[in-house]
Amino acid sequence: REILSLKNRYERLLKEERETSMRLKGDNGILRKKFKSQATEIEDFRTRKEEMEAEQRKLHTHIKTLERDLLGCRKEIEERDETIQDKERRIFDLKKKNQELEKFKFVLDYKIKELKKQIEPREND
Repeated sequence: REILSLKNRYERLLKEERETSMRLKGDNGILRKKFKSQATEIEDFRTRKEEMEAEQRKLHTHIKTLERDLLGCRKEIEERDETIQDKERRIFDLKKKNQELEKFKFVLDYKIKELKKQIEPREND
């Protein structure tokens, strides 16, 4: 009887151990699948990171090109502003000279009229 009870006891323990072993094997399979899936996910993230870094380098290069273009445009705008200022000064100077010439013309017209008035009485004589 004692042997039988020991046998039953050990069979029960063996059954529990086998169930535990099967459960652990199942858990191990699940964990392996999760590990593979996470390893794949990590690799996808690395690939995506590399793509984003390449895109970032490309965008930085583009930004530098645009900054150089912007600097060139600013320089061109400054040059054009200087040209406009020079032309405006020239226009101002020409208008000033034109006013002086108009005054001179007015004076000369007046003198011509005076001279004509002086000449007319002689012609009439």
